[in-house]
Amino acid sequence: MEESTKDSQTVISAIPLASTSSSQATLQDVVMEEGNTPSLNNNNSTTEKDSKVIDPATNNQKIVEEFQYLLEKSQQLFAGLRDLPPTGGRQWQPYFQRTFEVYTKLWKFQQQNRFILENKDNYGLKRWEVGEIASKIGQLYYHYYLRTSETNYLHESYIFYEAIRERAYFKDVLDVKNPNLMIKKLRYYARFIVVCLLLNNRDIVQKLMEELNGLVDDYIKIFKPADSNEWQSVLHEIGTFLEAEKKLAPISPEGHYLPIARRLQIERSPRLEKDGTPKLKLQEAILVGNYQNQIKFSELTLDMYHILQSLEREPALQKNAPPKAPGENTSTNERVTGKDDISIEDQSNVNLSVDKTASRRLNPHKYLLYRPTFSQLLVYIATAFKEINENSALLLYISADGAKRANNNDLSSLNVGYSGGVATSARKAADKSDTSDNNGLTNCLHPDDLVPFTRKPLCLIIDSNNSTAFVNFPKVFNQPFLCLMSPTEYPDSIPDTSQIGSLFTLFLHTPLLGFAFISDIDQLDPDTWEKCVNLVSEAEIIIVELFNSSQLERSLKRFLQDDFLRQFLVRFVLCNAIMRSHTSFQNEKNFPTSCPLLPSAIIESSDLLTKLRQITKEAQVEKYYSFPTLEVVDEFIEPTTQLDEEVDEKPIISPVAQE
Repeated sequence: MEESTKDSQTVISAIPLASTSSSQATLQDVVMEEGNTPSLNNNNSTTEKDSKVIDPATNNQKIVEEFQYLLEKSQQLFAGLRDLPPTGGRQWQPYFQRTFEVYTKLWKFQQQNRFILENKDNYGLKRWEVGEIASKIGQLYYHYYLRTSETNYLHESYIFYEAIRERAYFKDVLDVKNPNLMIKKLRYYARFIVVCLLLNNRDIVQKLMEELNGLVDDYIKIFKPADSNEWQSVLHEIGTFLEAEKKLAPISPEGHYLPIARRLQIERSPRLEKDGTPKLKLQEAILVGNYQNQIKFSELTLDMYHILQSLEREPALQKNAPPKAPGENTSTNERVTGKDDISIEDQSNVNLSVDKTASRRLNPHKYLLYRPTFSQLLVYIATAFKEINENSALLLYISADGAKRANNNDLSSLNVGYSGGVATSARKAADKSDTSDNNGLTNCLHPDDLVPFTRKPLCLIIDSNNSTAFVNFPKVFNQPFLCLMSPTEYPDSIPDTSQIGSLFTLFLHTPLLGFAFISDIDQLDPDTWEKCVNLVSEAEIIIVELFNSSQLERSLKRFLQDDFLRQFLVRFVLCNAIMRSHTSFQNEKNFPTSCPLLPSAIIESSDLLTKLRQITKEAQVEKYYSFPTLEVVDEFIEPTTQLDEEVDEKPIISPVAQE
């Protein structure tokens, strides 16, 4: 079964996402929607009636045939998922609903008839076969998360994967001496690790890594397979990915990860004052990872991994809420489970019921593209552009190497907008003898390539050593446009992050991690860390207040209306202010820039810089920072205080003056 699907569920770019803002199907929802399919209760009553007139052997045979039919149908539908179009609206949704329905019926059917199916005289159902069905349901939830960007379904996928591990469904696979079954188990572990990474479950990832290491060693030792190098490569990718993450995050003195919010927390998101204009919403997002040497796992680079989470909200969990599927108004269906089994209704959707504001908390629809070619990227941009509704925006995030023209002085016959940009992938290696391409400019996204898509609101985030190629982006259609560009160079004293992820992206993802990295903070007390987290939140609130009180361009005001785009803008300002205050950042190439430019009064605000100085003092890294404008203010205030005291007391002479 799994061999027929080419492991596409762990290759992120192979399963791009689609928006389902008006429909959130889960296992229970799908079962209720299919009116032409008999319910399980009806099947049970029919079976009971038939059993009165049919002998047990015949009845058992009918149960086995029904199970085999459902199993074969589920395999066909699951294999068909790979044939769904990677782009477009909700054409895929009916197919997913049908697949969910069949797997629901299959799962409940094997639960209710487990004793008969396990009998060797009837079918001889193995424990690993039950685990494989559960694994497919977990994969379906993961697929659905990728299609919808809703983290609730990611949690549901985790629940099934974790239950498989707890109940050791694949425990005896090695005893069968079947390499194909062993591959199923290895793939299950790899997928489970991906889900845990996306949920930032580091402790479990470490345990899974240790177990997967042992399983791969056994697989290679016993079967001596041809794909041994591939599995060694998977282990290497996971290990380097985790090590890179460790380098970007400080730990406690006890060696534990310090907690940090990686997804948007709506209750802590600073609000912007309403100005009466229609609210702009980020509807589509395309995330491109094209750095050749950046660490990745499962077609997901570290930069993509960070921005991916920044475009999702933390699930709104309701305390003391009964288990209920999203959008479900009726009570949960009757449960028939074994004590050593998973219940779809019990194990999924636990504490994940969605409140009445769910429709206002939907995440933008995302496409994740690992090293696409120019033509592939253009197809996805055009598709997302087509999907955008009125008062909606498209975000294009690109993390890629720069592509520059070798001789920038010879532009007499060349439009400046096509003098370079960011690299895309080529289908074949470039011919070094062919100089007509000029440093890969054919396989490059130029600024003017995107002009046709500015007919609708467009936000660009360019993280590249040639990001400033987009600084003079032409505005033709008078629609809201914003481009946030990374520094093109970093100081020599700052450790190189080209492999472990971009520093600019890290700031946009979690500013405190970026601050800790350039401040050389490897370890911090948890209480101090918590104070720094709160101070950063206060700094973000100050920036929003500055946005409210400043005269901004209309396009900037429109982008500030969306929670996610506002968060990126706020963190861009915070990144800029921190870098300009750092003593190692001296050259203009070391600072991020934007188009249109943000008012300097926001970045240089004394209130913001005062808050940043509090953060440096709390973290005890004042030696890395300088706040000259604040020092001037302090010097101005201090003599005034002394003059007031001179009225009643003798002048206070400082030790410096005495010298």
